[in-house]
Amino acid sequence: MESAFKPQTAEDIENRIDSLRKSYAPEWKFDRIDPDAGSVIAQIFARQTEENNRLMSQMPERYHMEFVNMLDATLRPAQPAASMVIFNMDSDTVLGTQVPRGTRITAESDSTESGLIIYETDRNIFVTDSRIRAVFSTDMEAGTLSPIFGNYKTPDIVSGTLSILDEEESEETSSEETISEEEELEEIYRVRPFTLFGERENLGKSILVIYEEKLVDSIGEAIYLRFDGAHDLVDRIGQGRIAIKYLSKTGFKTFDTCELLSDGKTFKLIKSLEARKTEIGSKKYAVVILEAQETMTDSLEVEGISLSAGGDSQPPEFVGDGTIELEKRKFAPFSDELAVFNECYIGHDGCFSKSGSRITIKFKTSYHENKLRISPEEEEAELAIIKLKPKKNPYDTPAQVKVNEIIIEYFNGIGWKKLECDTEYSGMFESCEEGEYKLSFICPENWGATETGPYSGRCLRVRVIKADNCYMRPGLHMYPVIENLSISYSYEGRFTNPARLEKISGTRKEDITAGLVSEKPFTVLSGIQYHEDALYIGLDKKLTDGPISLYFQLSDSNNQNGVKCHMDYMGPNGFTNMRATDLTESFTRSGTMMFMPPSDMTEATIEGNRLYWIRIVRSSAQQTELADAFLPRISRMCLNAVIVTNVQTSDEHDYYIEDPEPNLSMPLGAENILDAQVWVNEKGYTRKEEMDQLLQDYPEKVRAEYDFLGRISAFYVLWQEVDSFQGAPDKRCYRIDRMSGEIIFSDGTMCEMPRVTDDIAFKARIRSTDGENGNLSEGQISNFIGASPYIDTVYNPIRAHGGSNLETLDHALMRCAGIMHSRYKLVSETDYIRFCKEYSDSIDKARVIVGETIEGLTNPSDISIVLLMKDYADGAFSFHRIAAALKKDILNNCEVTVTEDNLHVVEPIFVDISVCVWAMVMDMDEAFDVSNEVKTVLTEYLDPVSSQLSDGWSIGTLPKQSQILMRLGVLRSKAVIQRITMVGHYIDSSGEHELDTKDIAVTPFMIVKSGVHKVIITNK
Repeated sequence: MESAFKPQTAEDIENRIDSLRKSYAPEWKFDRIDPDAGSVIAQIFARQTEENNRLMSQMPERYHMEFVNMLDATLRPAQPAASMVIFNMDSDTVLGTQVPRGTRITAESDSTESGLIIYETDRNIFVTDSRIRAVFSTDMEAGTLSPIFGNYKTPDIVSGTLSILDEEESEETSSEETISEEEELEEIYRVRPFTLFGERENLGKSILVIYEEKLVDSIGEAIYLRFDGAHDLVDRIGQGRIAIKYLSKTGFKTFDTCELLSDGKTFKLIKSLEARKTEIGSKKYAVVILEAQETMTDSLEVEGISLSAGGDSQPPEFVGDGTIELEKRKFAPFSDELAVFNECYIGHDGCFSKSGSRITIKFKTSYHENKLRISPEEEEAELAIIKLKPKKNPYDTPAQVKVNEIIIEYFNGIGWKKLECDTEYSGMFESCEEGEYKLSFICPENWGATETGPYSGRCLRVRVIKADNCYMRPGLHMYPVIENLSISYSYEGRFTNPARLEKISGTRKEDITAGLVSEKPFTVLSGIQYHEDALYIGLDKKLTDGPISLYFQLSDSNNQNGVKCHMDYMGPNGFTNMRATDLTESFTRSGTMMFMPPSDMTEATIEGNRLYWIRIVRSSAQQTELADAFLPRISRMCLNAVIVTNVQTSDEHDYYIEDPEPNLSMPLGAENILDAQVWVNEKGYTRKEEMDQLLQDYPEKVRAEYDFLGRISAFYVLWQEVDSFQGAPDKRCYRIDRMSGEIIFSDGTMCEMPRVTDDIAFKARIRSTDGENGNLSEGQISNFIGASPYIDTVYNPIRAHGGSNLETLDHALMRCAGIMHSRYKLVSETDYIRFCKEYSDSIDKARVIVGETIEGLTNPSDISIVLLMKDYADGAFSFHRIAAALKKDILNNCEVTVTEDNLHVVEPIFVDISVCVWAMVMDMDEAFDVSNEVKTVLTEYLDPVSSQLSDGWSIGTLPKQSQILMRLGVLRSKAVIQRITMVGHYIDSSGEHELDTKDIAVTPFMIVKSGVHKVIITNK
């Protein structure tokens, strides 16, 4: 249509043919000098078309204008670009400042005479000095607490002081300092992107911490952990959903054995590493934890928790005589030469530390003989001082020596104390009977460690306190030899409560030891303490005035579900609902949430951060996990944001006329006029009664000026703009010719016209725009017009979209042809498509789908209109700017009974097509160029938007391999395309997909989009 009425030469037409053949028939070459049959046909076509085009272009331009004027239509005005700007306060000045609606902000540009593009704010906002310091989200169904921004401290699992190595301490300290410094550098500048109510990282934990002094110390021995009245807890441990671990020197470890006993409530636990202890007060405790292996959304109760232990028989850790270490398997406790006060030490720190347990020592005893004789000289020299000379035995019969009495002692921290056993043991070696011996006793509470030769730990000391004839010579010493000594301990079925219990739920830790002595069940494991899906936002300063603007920038992925929410604030009595204006339309588009902060907003500590809190609460949960996959993705969140529009609002100007003229037109002195506020002076030809009635009924539409006597000297009425005077709803109206920039009034008969000649005829305030020049990149809008006290910087985080110039004549002709065709009504699919494309120059393609929605639901009453925007690659901002207004206009013009719920205006499902190309080049020096050319050809070919050289791709179609191969044929002179693979990535209502394009079930909502291409070069 654009070139149909412009004269084109045969050369122009031939050039167009040559450009098109590169896409449709790259193997054919159009040659003007040595033409083949195809080139000759193309040249004949060009000559004939040139003549027809010449005749068409001779049609007078006024005929085209009259065609438009038949409908009394006017050119559609230019459309202003819009963007979002963020204000930053000058720190350490005031708590905030008001920025009224209409505040002017500029960007430098060479496209205007002034060198500036002017934008105006759309709303009043209060720019606050408060900063976002913490953001986290909670999910009631998933039971998660997900940190998004800020510092959060989770409680340590183990209380008290752990004894750790110096190198470990220095490493931990260094790590903590590094993290702290990095967090300070990143503070407040940017909240990371996140999925609203869809974050799955969980800061919270569900852990039961059990502290015990002695029962968990043993290695390789049974530890018994019993849960009374805890059927669900026991089941989950058996299923592996809850793990039982102990604290070792290398961290928490699972027990080597975790076996449920036949009673259905007691677990037998065995570990292979030494327990690491923590000191709380003056006591040291080993630590056992129950840790949920999945996020908990419920709570588990028990009636009681108790522990016991029992060690299997094991050899002693040490046997010695106080000086040297003896063989543990077989040893003579008092040596082969018996004497009073000979002693033996038997050590086993593990068993002897089990205070209150029954310790059993078993061993086999045999007796050996040792004949001792002494010479007279030795006897005289060694024993003369300490004893009388023994009597001579005439028969020289050796004296019988044996252990008549012993004592068994333990070290109580002060000295050695006699150990009380179940049976009398003092004369156990006196009878010299061989066999099995057993000692049994209750382990004392005050048994302490001691050092004995090379051994340090808890020991038994066995001493001889009576051995008759031990010093007589000759003597026959019957000394005992002990074999296979073993030590075991048992609590004999006695279970004791842990020394301490703690519960970690989410990020909160509490002492629940009191539950052990309570007669009621108590909770030992639970999830987070939040009972709603909410986004918590913490601010460092109180919001003192409003309206406050909280901006959410959505990522540009399609099919994001809307989420209805409400806003709460932290007051004196907890969170309270407050009224907010949601300009994100339930998070279906980028926008702001505006609210007036209540005066009783209170500082509170939540998750370790003492801040002023607001929260955004989801009104209703998603019904399925599938719906959660399409929750809004927030790429930016910040305060102090407002929409700005490329609008210049002039001061109000006065206009005069000499004589009342029908069809009066006057220049307004502006280009790209959007609209005007026109106040016409009706003093002198409107009756006083009517003026009084208008002042009473429509005070916002009339303005009266009075002289010093109180009489009306001027009476201004707000007139409205119409497209046509014929059938105008109000006779007080005017038209604007945006091509000439003039205001046009009627003839005074069909509609009213200005009549005052001795005073101001009318006043007008003009709003204009820069059209396409207002589509600026992000960061360009950065200056104020006039003073901006307390504002440090302003910038636009997203590019300005949607600006368009005054409607062209060609576009108006096409629009008017559509009007004549449809008679202002929408009936057929063609009518809908034409209406959409005529609505905005930003729309490249449209498709109407009846009876189906983009979610895949079918309903005969549904009408889905799929729009491809020309600037789709820059995001969905321009789509969201027109979608709501377009839907409203369609509903007003459609003939079919369509409800608002059944009409859907959506963007297409973009299928990112990524192509991998294997190309063989003749010369490896050209490999780099070929690779770049392949990627360029694919990127241009897979662009869905129409251009001068291509119509792009239709909505509902995807390319085939044959088409890609044909398009890559343009590189035939440089490379041979051996093969290609095509993969499509897209998101629809059923999830995220990445498939070979042959396997994609194409829907009418899909459209191709260039993905990431890869070229593999080989050499011939």
